[in-house]
Amino acid sequence: MKITRPSILFPLFSDVTSIPGIGPKIAANLSKKIGNNIIDLLFHLPHSVIKRLDTLELNNCPSHSIITKKIKINKHLPGYYNTAKPYKILGVCENIDIEIIFFNFRNDYLKSKFPISSEVIVSGIINWYNGKPQITHPDYIVKPENINEIPKFETKYPLSNGLSNKILRKSIHYALEKIPNSLSEWLPSNIVKKNKWFTFKESLKYIHSPKNIYELNLMATCKERLGFDELLANQIGLSLYKKNRTIKRLTSVKKNGRLFKEIIKDLNFDLTNSQNQCLKEINFDLNNNTQMMRMLQGDVGSGKTLVAVSAILNIIESKKQAALMAPTDLLSVQHYQYIKKIFHKTHIKIGLLTGKIKKSEKLKILNDIKIGKLDLVIGTHSLISNDVYFKDLGIAIIDEQHKFGVEQRNKIILKGHNVHLLLMTATPIPRSLTLTMYGDLDISIINEIPKNRLPVITKALPINRYNEIIEAIDRALKKGEKVYWICPLLELSERLDVVALKNRYKTLKAIFNKYNPVLAHGKMLKTERENSINDFLTNKSKILVASTVIEVGIDIPDATIIIIENAERFGLAQLHQLRGRVGRSSLQSYCILMYNKDINDLGKFRLETLRNNNDGFYVAEKDLELRGPGEVLGTRQSGEEKFKLSSLRDIKLLYKAKKTADEIVSNKLSNKEKNLNILLSIFNKDEYIKLINKV
Repeated sequence: MKITRPSILFPLFSDVTSIPGIGPKIAANLSKKIGNNIIDLLFHLPHSVIKRLDTLELNNCPSHSIITKKIKINKHLPGYYNTAKPYKILGVCENIDIEIIFFNFRNDYLKSKFPISSEVIVSGIINWYNGKPQITHPDYIVKPENINEIPKFETKYPLSNGLSNKILRKSIHYALEKIPNSLSEWLPSNIVKKNKWFTFKESLKYIHSPKNIYELNLMATCKERLGFDELLANQIGLSLYKKNRTIKRLTSVKKNGRLFKEIIKDLNFDLTNSQNQCLKEINFDLNNNTQMMRMLQGDVGSGKTLVAVSAILNIIESKKQAALMAPTDLLSVQHYQYIKKIFHKTHIKIGLLTGKIKKSEKLKILNDIKIGKLDLVIGTHSLISNDVYFKDLGIAIIDEQHKFGVEQRNKIILKGHNVHLLLMTATPIPRSLTLTMYGDLDISIINEIPKNRLPVITKALPINRYNEIIEAIDRALKKGEKVYWICPLLELSERLDVVALKNRYKTLKAIFNKYNPVLAHGKMLKTERENSINDFLTNKSKILVASTVIEVGIDIPDATIIIIENAERFGLAQLHQLRGRVGRSSLQSYCILMYNKDINDLGKFRLETLRNNNDGFYVAEKDLELRGPGEVLGTRQSGEEKFKLSSLRDIKLLYKAKKTADEIVSNKLSNKEKNLNILLSIFNKDEYIKLINKV
């Protein structure tokens, strides 16, 4: 199906340079912060509204408030040639002396605007100085007969360099006129009526240009409508993806489970209830005639890999191949060694494909994959290289899936025909992000830790108790255990952070030299960093001083203490991920959060939340509340949704959008295809429109 944006929307998608007064320089600033098209301006919502109504007597107007008053001009006190001295205009308002102040303005201009003995209407911010009211650089100056030129309500917008509220207001008012009056309503009438929502155009108009108190009071309702539209476009697209996938016919994978039962028996390991539930859900998918697209969420150390192994074995028993892709060489090697160890009594052939293997070895592995000699291939991004051909790939498993973009996920499943996909993440994802970013996937959750694990004890200590921490480290090292020491390495203070990290390393090396502390951070050469981590892994070192490069992907059971220095500088979810580096065996583990004496209330709340909770999903929800979705996810992913009109904190509105989308799609879109095309086009969902005719 060829994608064509409905012609009725062409004016909204014209370039911002078509707006009078928008030249190349302003357009470049708009492009950086807002967007290139007129629709982007309309979606740049105001953060507040100035009320210029004259309601209070001057005596009762507080400092920093906006007033609009008639002032009689009595006298001018120019600054003459002293540019630092203000130009004062003295007047009377409501029998009170008032000053109007300007800096660096031409005298002739001010005399023409404020003639002696005249009355003028002035609107601006009032301040009281030595008991007298002052207005500095008023926003509006008009003659009394032109008072209607002053807007009673004026929107204020988030700004950036080169943009002003005046420019944005003028441009947005122009953009509002470009919204077609004949735009069809895409929402079901019962939803519009129930929520007392206005049309798409009316909602934008009332938000950007309220004319009276009634329209101003509609702002919250109108924002809710627009937010719902944006979420609905997202949810319809995901629902279309999911429905389109379910109509594909595959040969079902009949569960055998013999090999997995043998492995579990050999490991002398009891699965948790949630692991068993996840196994049932995955097996149900594999035994179905549709393609599995599932994400397995599980807190750090919850046993996701073992659940994935069950799916791998089912596929291999049905004479197909499996692939497991991880974001780093180290994590790939760990998976390879772990799975090879538990498969030692089977005849399953496993291969490792990373960027580090020799060319001759790589050529052999590529050939073994192609002819089907390898049942399971574990590797990094190398698995999606153009020279990798599977004989019959049945399932692709992606670990730490948030490290991969949508494009990379698609590449791995295109290595076979209707390949089942299982994503794994140790980063607990809040409900709203799961619905909006992964709504086309089925979700399985492991929310228990293995029975032989003890919860990590988390303590928050001020940095001046440093000596106590050193003593605790010493005790752990003498018992043969290992220690992480984490320091922040943040973009805004990167240079200083690197220095602090290196100094901490030198200090610990001087104290614990016999335990061979090693250093790892993102500014080191990759080989040096990996060598340090490998030394820690292989017991050549007992202390790893690092930045957050060890946040995910390192499984070292005998590491029992993690110290996080300046913990108040980290986000909640990131602190939880770091804490997950310990507590991976039956040994009691500890997470020490070191904070500075000048920690603020927000920092205290973060540390207290983490100290009292080991539940990663609870921590993730709190982190979303504090920092927003972009920060929770960390580095933006390819294909990640960006929401302008809706808040992912409004879970009720999101569920409402999901329910509506499912109903629309399940009814086979009825006669709404044209209207949905408009909705999806407005929110740039061209890739979803392709699916409308397929459902």
